[in-house]
Order: sequence, then C-alpha cells, then structure tokens
Amino acid sequence: MSSDENNISINEFGATIAQFLEPDTPEILELKSLFNLEYEYSEYLGTIEYTIANYYYDINRKLLDKEVISALKNIKQNYDKDIAFFKNDLENVIVEDLLEILEDSPLTHHEFKLVLDYVLWVIDNRSWVEDDQAYLKWTAYALNLFSKEEKEKYEKEFKMFASEMGLTDAQVDMLLMKKEPDELFEEGGLFEGLEESDVFDKDTVANDLETGFFLMNDDEKFDFLLEQGPDYIELVQSYVADLAEKGDLEKLQAFYKKLGEKEKDFFPLHLIMGIVYLRIDPALANTYFEETLRIASKSEQITEDLLEELKQMINTLNKAIQNASPGDL
Repeated sequence: MSSDENNISINEFGATIAQFLEPDTPEILELKSLFNLEYEYSEYLGTIEYTIANYYYDINRKLLDKEVISALKNIKQNYDKDIAFFKNDLENVIVEDLLEILEDSPLTHHEFKLVLDYVLWVIDNRSWVEDDQAYLKWTAYALNLFSKEEKEKYEKEFKMFASEMGLTDAQVDMLLMKKEPDELFEEGGLFEGLEESDVFDKDTVANDLETGFFLMNDDEKFDFLLEQGPDYIELVQSYVADLAEKGDLEKLQAFYKKLGEKEKDFFPLHLIMGIVYLRIDPALANTYFEETLRIASKSEQITEDLLEELKQMINTLNKAIQNASPGDL
C-alpha cells in the first residue's frame, strides 16, 4: 500500500479496515495461526486485549465474554465494509485502536484475520472457568486494572474454583502469577523433588562456576548455555526466568530454539519453558509441557515412576490452561 493510500483518515467517510491492509503473499498465506508467533504480533494482540479489558473495566462491567466473541467475529467478517458499519460500542473502540496501529504498521488481510482468530482462541482458553466473564475478569486482573479489593475478591473466587478442580496451592499461585518459576522446585512447590532426581541427571553446580556465570553478560551466558546447558539445569532455569522477567521474549525464543535444536533429548528445557510461560501464555506453556512428556517418555534417564509423576502434575495443569486448541496473554 502506498503512503498516500495509507494516509486515509480513520474518520473519513467510506473508509474501511481493508484499506489499511496490504495484499497477502504466498508465504503469509501459508500461516495457519499465530501460535508461537505471539511476540512478532504482540503489538496487535496486546492492543486488542488492552482495549477490551479497559472497555470492560471502565465502561461496561456487565459485558460478557460471548459479547466480546460476537464483536470480534463481526469485525473479522465485515472488515471490508465502511467503518460506520460497526455500531456496537465495543466494536468501535477495537476498530479505532487497531486502525491507529495499522496506519503505521499495516498487516496483510490474512494476518489481520489471524490476529482476531488468536484473540478468539485466548477467550476460549478461559472457558474452563465457569464464569460468563472468565476472560474479561482474568484480563483485567492480569493487566492490573483491578483495585486492591477487586483483586483480592478475584483471587479468592479463583482459588475456590481451582480447589474444586483439584489444583494445588502452588499450581494456583502460578496461574495467578504469584509464584516465581524457581519456587516450583522448592519444598512444597509444583515440581518439588524433581531437581534431585534422575530427571535432571546432573551434579550440583559448583559455587565458582555459578558466580562466574552471573558475572557474564547476556551474550556470554547465551553462548555458554548453548554449549553447557544440559550439565547445568539450574543455570538454564535462572537464565530463562531472567529473560522472561525482563520481557526479552525474542531472545528467550531464540535461545530455546537453538538449544532445542542442538540438544534434541534435553527435555528439562521444555519443562522450564512451560513453567516460565505459565505467567506469560498458559496455552503456549501447555505446548512446552507436551514436548516435555514426548521427549521424557523416550528417555532412558528417568524411571517409570518419575515419568508417571511428571505426567500427573502436567495433566493437572492441563485442566487449568487448556480446554481448547491454541493462547492466553
């Protein structure tokens, strides 16, 4: 799209969302979903979810998840129509906020539809919670829109429901983003005992090496763990958690991809990624857990008992983070 074409006023009569989009390419059309591409499309995904959460919190507390689904589907089906077509208030604010981004960073038609599909999937991934506003409440909570009192009320209700499903306190804390990833390996944590087992097949990290590692810069840590990661699970865990905490998901994914390609049987990497991504994207975390079990089941380093224990823990998490197919912010 030329710069003149892209300079259409959002409020101009006759303007459509389609006018802000670029033609599809053969490569783009091969994309089936944005699963595992969340970081690349985070600007668009984040804008939609922030808009929805703010609309719910500030304007309409009676809004239901099914109404959000209806609005997104209507936008997807009619994005080639005059923007005046969208009469619903929620549709209006979503379209307005999206167009502001698309003016400067246009997507193709196919990408635009995939963005909407992804958010619809995120909403569906909250359907395991028996609440007509499960997604809306979760998003408002996750984006820190709730007051202290509202946050406490949400956590209390969530814990009660999670308890009925059989989740442990450690698992609930992770889903509420109240527990750090490394705490899961401590006493009472979700993966208590795994560190000392054959699951990790390693000796304790020497103090001098650990000290030296934390004195390295990020690039040095990256290179060191690509070569030595399987021997130092604690350092891999620390590095992955640190990248996630800093929000450097691009580097985190690059590290995961390279180490995963180099060490195809290193299933603790996928386990660590799953634990960390419980805070970021529970559905993606589930994918990492599935890969953990796939590789671990073929490993000669763990016993059947340990494998079964791992399966039971991950199966419990699956009840909470996956009840459909593909994201969650």
